[in-house]
Amino acid sequence: MHKQFQKTLSSLLLLSLPFSFLHAQAVNINMPTVPPVPKVTAKVPKVPTSPYINTTGDYKTNAQIIKEATAKRKVKFSNHVAPELVPVVDSPDKIALVGDVHNGQVTAYLHAPYMSTKEVKKTLEKNGFTILSTYKVDKKGNAESIAFTNPDIIKLASKKNRGFIASLRLTVDKKEKLISITNPLYIMSAFMQDSYDEKVATDTLKTLRNAFNDIKNSHEELKFKMLKRYQFMAGMPKYGDMQVIKKLPSATLLQNARKSKKILFEQKLLNGSTLLGVKLSKRTSKFIKKIGYQNAGLLPYPVLIEDGEAKILDPKYYIAVMYPMLKMSQFMTIATVPGAIHKDINKIFR
Repeated sequence: MHKQFQKTLSSLLLLSLPFSFLHAQAVNINMPTVPPVPKVTAKVPKVPTSPYINTTGDYKTNAQIIKEATAKRKVKFSNHVAPELVPVVDSPDKIALVGDVHNGQVTAYLHAPYMSTKEVKKTLEKNGFTILSTYKVDKKGNAESIAFTNPDIIKLASKKNRGFIASLRLTVDKKEKLISITNPLYIMSAFMQDSYDEKVATDTLKTLRNAFNDIKNSHEELKFKMLKRYQFMAGMPKYGDMQVIKKLPSATLLQNARKSKKILFEQKLLNGSTLLGVKLSKRTSKFIKKIGYQNAGLLPYPVLIEDGEAKILDPKYYIAVMYPMLKMSQFMTIATVPGAIHKDINKIFR
């Protein structure tokens, strides 16, 4: 405590001294002067924009390099044009005709002005087709179904599990006053799967276009590419989900079917298989009235006898592919029909 008091007293005494006394006690220090930095004169070479150096180490500008390069060789420019920029020239070969695949879509049916059943059969036969059967779908005759084929179609169908394409179908719709023909491109793609033959399908379509006047596309369309894997909805059967009705020697199956008197046509195929057109019971056939007569050509029901098996396309698949615009609400009104069809077909092989 005493030492701290002495330090404080000394500080106060020092501050009370006059400025002159303090100045007299100051020490002057002379700082040396910093010598000036010598000036250096340097010549900086001018660097050209984006320079390049040749083998001698000299700089060359872009302009000089381009000039020298073009003097040695002539620059050639490709005449390639990006595909999306190539002008589209209209050509008769490129125009989508009735029944053709257009914008990825294909119509299921070809519609033509109404003709009598007799006129239709005459027209088909004149153009190289063979009539397999003519069938009145209902008692009143509102619609008649005509099954027809030709040698090219039979040859195409003479492959395992492809016999269902052996007959094309045509509906004479008296109620709507039109005829409706299955489009070969549509039905052959669906039934031939990976064995689809574009030439046969296209040639058959051309023949039908030339045979019938004022032919038009129906409004029933699907994506062409999806036909190979078509199903009404997820979980529903596809083409390959066929139902085997009976297993017996093929000759026995044919004999039993003929005895039933329900066979409307019998088409032999080149591979030994046989396609039958089976008449369903009157009660079962009534489903056509609920979903529309325009596609009634799906009857008579096709049955394929092949390698000792009588088999059919699953009715849920067959009805859906032949009525591509069918709504779920309509399908529900015929919910018992697939089972009824199976029973009807089973009866003819007992």
